Amino acid sequence: MPMETPEYPTTDQLDRDIALMLAQDARLSFRKIAADLGVTEGTVRGRVKRLQGAGLLKLVPIIDIDRARDAGTGGQGSGQHMMFVTVRCASGKLNHVREALLAIPQVSALYDANATPRLVAVCILPSLDDAAIVMNQILSLDGIREAESELVLQSVKYNAAIGPIATLEDLTRQSTD
Repeated sequence: MPMETPEYPTTDQLDRDIALMLAQDARLSFRKIAADLGVTEGTVRGRVKRLQGAGLLKLVPIIDIDRARDAGTGGQGSGQHMMFVTVRCASGKLNHVREALLAIPQVSALYDANATPRLVAVCILPSLDDAAIVMNQILSLDGIREAESELVLQSVKYNAAIGPIATLEDLTRQSTD
C-alpha cells in the first residue's frame, strides 16, 4: 500500500520561530514566546493549537539515552541503547518492508534513505539482548535483501530540536539548492 502524502496547513516564519523556541525549551510560557517574538499571547496560543491539531508540532518528553543508560548503575551501561539499522530492500518490496518495520514496537523512527530502495530504522532498546532479538526479527522479514546494524556507544552531540517544522515548499527549495 503506497504511503499517502498528508495535507498540512501553510506555515510561515512565525510558526517556525514558535516551534523552534518550543523545541529548545518546551516549558516556555506562551507569554514569554509572545514577548520575544513581538506578538500577542493569544496569537502564540492559537498558532500552537493549530500546529498541534495538524500534527506538525508535538510537545513530548525526550529521554537522554546516555543518562538513562547510566541512571542508577554507577555508569555500568545498563538502561537504554540506541541502534541504527540500514535495510536494503528487494526490488518492489519497499512498501512491504516499510510496513513490516513500522509494526516492530522497538522501531522508534523510520526513514527512507537516499539510496533507493533503502530504509534506516532507529531502535531504542533496553538491553543488548533485545538488540539481537530485533535484528533477527528484521532479518527474517520478507523483502529484505541486506541489513546492517550499528549500536550507539556514546552520544557526542544530540539535539532533540533537529526537526523543526517546514513547509513542503521549504523542503522543495532545499532539495533544489
